[in-house]
Amino acid sequence: MSRLIENPEFIPCTPVEGDEVLGGYPFRWNITTATAWIEANLEQVQLSVVQIGPPEPGADSDSLDADFIPKADLSKPVIMVRMRPEVFRLIDGNHRVAKARRSGVKELPAYYLTAEQHRRFFTLPEADRLYVPYWNEKIDLVEKYRGKWAIVGEAQI
Repeated sequence: MSRLIENPEFIPCTPVEGDEVLGGYPFRWNITTATAWIEANLEQVQLSVVQIGPPEPGADSDSLDADFIPKADLSKPVIMVRMRPEVFRLIDGNHRVAKARRSGVKELPAYYLTAEQHRRFFTLPEADRLYVPYWNEKIDLVEKYRGKWAIVGEAQI
């Protein structure tokens, strides 16, 4: 993994009415645009699986629409982003994960976006400027502690 460089020409992916967004300040993604980009660029996106952890208190967000969980399509890949060199974050598919967890499904298909790929879907103007030092600090820690912990395989959520 390499260090990132801030994009001085970064243009936020501003949501329009009806767009799905996820995240908080400063890292919030336009999920609608990300999904469309993935579908148009499948050859550039890693398709793998995400492992689903067992049901337990707090495993799923309290803000999920409980009526929608049973309707979630488990065949549609969730979207994971490499938030830090050693951490992936689920940005799309929380209802699918909740349904899988409750149904005993152990893994779901998942698209994995690199740091370079997912940055284009940030919705806030300052997101890229704040993300680059955040990422680079984590790269420094990975290099400093190499051998004490490592990145292995796909994520578990």
